[in-house]
Amino acid sequence: MPIDLEIGGVYLPPIAQALILGLPVFLLLDWVLRRLGVLQFVWHEALFEGALYVCVCATLILLMGV
Repeated sequence: MPIDLEIGGVYLPPIAQALILGLPVFLLLDWVLRRLGVLQFVWHEALFEGALYVCVCATLILLMGV
């Protein structure tokens, strides 16, 4: 069972932890996809990046067992 993390007296629920931990993973994936030139085949880049971030966060939430 995931635990609440406390930072400076502020409790972060597991979902907020997944959102924070997902950001570096998303940035790394975005950088790799840009270097490989995959994003030039995407119709709407901002929608694709938003969906990618949601997928990364959902994967982290499933792995954490929330």
